[in-house]
Amino acid sequence: MEVWRQGRVRAVERVDSPLEADARVLDHLSRLGCDPNEPRECRHYLYVPGEVGAEEAARSLNATDGWDAEYERVADLWLVTATTFTGLNDTVLRDTRLRFEALANIHRGEYDGWEAAAD
Repeated sequence: MEVWRQGRVRAVERVDSPLEADARVLDHLSRLGCDPNEPRECRHYLYVPGEVGAEEAARSLNATDGWDAEYERVADLWLVTATTFTGLNDTVLRDTRLRFEALANIHRGEYDGWEAAAD
């Protein structure tokens, strides 16, 4: 808390629209001097309530070329972490978001977004 009071931590930006958040990440990567279309490591996060659902979601992703998914227990949920190496653009992000939201729906979970390497 002391770090916050001293002004060394910036406020976190909250964005309600997932599509807007995706667009802002692409913009941020561009401002960092990255070409988002250049392939880079991307990691996606999916939380599900049960181990069986996590295992099935990971297996489904691993059956697709280019994906490496693992799962682990985190508190009272299971976290599926899926990594791929891809270029990023609006179409890739929209399609990936739709896929993860569908997996979340099937397994009564929640897609918690993604992150990408800046280099």
